[in-house]
Amino acid sequence: SSLLKERDAQEEQRVEVYTQLGIGYMNQNRLASALEALEEALYIQPDDSPANHAMALLKIRLGEPDEAKTHFNLALETDPRNVAARNDFGSFLCNQGDWAAGIDNFEKARRDPFNTDVYVSQFGLGKCLLLSGEPKAAREQFREALLVQPANVAILYESAVASFELAEFLSARAFLQRLFATGQETADALLLAVRTETRLGADDLAQEYAARLRSGFPTSQQAKDLDLVLGMKSNG
Repeated sequence: SSLLKERDAQEEQRVEVYTQLGIGYMNQNRLASALEALEEALYIQPDDSPANHAMALLKIRLGEPDEAKTHFNLALETDPRNVAARNDFGSFLCNQGDWAAGIDNFEKARRDPFNTDVYVSQFGLGKCLLLSGEPKAAREQFREALLVQPANVAILYESAVASFELAEFLSARAFLQRLFATGQETADALLLAVRTETRLGADDLAQEYAARLRSGFPTSQQAKDLDLVLGMKSNG
């Protein structure tokens, strides 16, 4: 039996090595090599949770959503405590428009006592609620997440989006000011700032953000959308 145990340990190690290899290739955008490595991992251990999770992420990249779903389900059947897989499955389902199932996965992840980064699940849940047309509930989740990650650019941006959708433009402005105070600017945030200041009637500020968007992200879609946003103002 000690031989068996040793063989199991060696197999587990090989599965882990191939899984890490696959993830490494994925990060380098070498998807064919990633597929080969992850197939090898799953050949050794078909129900390994991390290997199935990695394969699910790869299948999303390869544009095979049905297979991605199968691997997510396998990853969570084998290890319901795989919080990272549950978060990613939640995002996947929300992006597929299956909001109820997505929200359910984030709720489960959020409540898991072994979840060491609850804010990740709260942020995902908030984004899903926002997509499903519930900005108020979304903002509550972002607020919780910001208690732990007060300078997180992604969470601050989505908080501003939720406030904007609720037509609470002063609140949107406050979140965007906190975001820009981190020293990071994104094209999305600058465009939202233009829209927010336009709604608040602060045209000088809107123009200032527009100039920052044009100079910082000249070829972006957001810079192209500026004319539409500012045009609406002059026509309206």
